[in-house]
Amino acid sequence: MRRVIRRVADETTVRPFVIAGILVAAYVLMVLPTLGQSLLESHAFRQTQTAYTALLFAESGIDLLRPPLPVLGPPGIIPQEFPVFQAVGSVLMSSGVPSDQAMRGTGLAAFVLSAILLFLLARRVLNDVAALVALSAFLLNPHAWVYGRTSLIEYLATAGGLAFMLFATRWMDRGRLADWLLALAGGLLVALVKITTAPIFLLPVLAWRMSSGRLAFRSVGVWSLIAAASAVGLAWSQYADSVRAANPATAFLAAQNSVDWFFGSVLQRLDPSAWRVPLAVMLALTGSGLVVWGVAATQFAHRHPHQRGFLVGVLLSIVVPPVVLFNLYSAHDYYYAALAPPVALAIGMGAQRLLLRPRSRHRRLMLVGLIGAWLATIVGMTSTWSVIYGTPREEARLRETVRFIREHSEPDDWIVIEGLGWNSAFLYYAHRRGFADPGSENLLQPGELDTDAILSDPIYGPFFTCDSQGNCSVSDSR
Repeated sequence: MRRVIRRVADETTVRPFVIAGILVAAYVLMVLPTLGQSLLESHAFRQTQTAYTALLFAESGIDLLRPPLPVLGPPGIIPQEFPVFQAVGSVLMSSGVPSDQAMRGTGLAAFVLSAILLFLLARRVLNDVAALVALSAFLLNPHAWVYGRTSLIEYLATAGGLAFMLFATRWMDRGRLADWLLALAGGLLVALVKITTAPIFLLPVLAWRMSSGRLAFRSVGVWSLIAAASAVGLAWSQYADSVRAANPATAFLAAQNSVDWFFGSVLQRLDPSAWRVPLAVMLALTGSGLVVWGVAATQFAHRHPHQRGFLVGVLLSIVVPPVVLFNLYSAHDYYYAALAPPVALAIGMGAQRLLLRPRSRHRRLMLVGLIGAWLATIVGMTSTWSVIYGTPREEARLRETVRFIREHSEPDDWIVIEGLGWNSAFLYYAHRRGFADPGSENLLQPGELDTDAILSDPIYGPFFTCDSQGNCSVSDSR
């Protein structure tokens, strides 16, 4: 017993976890005052889509196979990701937590879980100091401050992916069934919650070198994990796609009508302005040290042949997704939540490489420069992350529009809103079912949506026509 107590009390074992706990707690305390903010500060359309499904789950019961989202007309079912995140948020709502706070709290919990799993995974390939650097990089950047407490599924997917990597590698080294089952659970979670995030976490594990010396690529057990997660994730995606394709109002969201938009064109990749979002987010995630961290992490991977394949896989998982799914990553900065864990691991790798170099003035200057660049990046991007502490500028106008909609409609109406695009924020806050006309400029495939035919259904009314400022007029017919 004394040996056990002495081992637990040994500061080399306890101290990293204490520091990690302080870092995570500091993040939580920093964003906790922002959980009461409305869901309008960034990508309101996506945040409120997620929240509306959770709200209806709380009111009418959880139906994971038919997630309600009545923003494109009846029947009001638009399956996208498997709605685990929404179900968790609805439980909080049912316990009395207001809907916006419930969704932000769910997002924060998923982010914190990702941070914990990242630290545990980092300790498997890095020393304790480098693992703490990786955790710090994950927590202390403008992107994390904005999106670590949003009504978005992103960090639940990363939590599943990190759990898969952590427990799959532990299973390969220890051979315990419990680790294999936990890895399976993590793989299923990431593949169901966000199929485009799954390869980022599933594939590098194939290059893990097992304790026996064999590559995981040769292990049937690892392939079975990846195959099971992929099959379930693809099956859900196929089911969700078939439901969307069967409804004329949502058919434009089906894969066959949106795949070109997801990947983008060669001309888009050659347009320098299209790289603005990728560059800005990567600067935020790396503290403007993108080149230095990239070179140092590559050197670290090269000098660790035992896990070189895995480490290179982690580095490639940062580069490949934005290049392949270019339009998604160039249009939506929240997609980079999927890359935040591998970027943080790469920074940890780079830090260990720099810290292990012979002591020299050059190395000290480089480390000071990197810390200074990180602080300068945070200061330079103040306008990006400080929005979480204020009232979104769109909120006052939205509240007026929502009040107008509620005054001129009944709870059972299927209303129509034209002029505001496919934005579920108005329907969510008005708590109305309806058809938010995407408008041709907002369609993934213009012309796929026959709005006139859809709105000829007598179920619709009243009709709200709004300008870009949210000023609306109402009529009983279109």
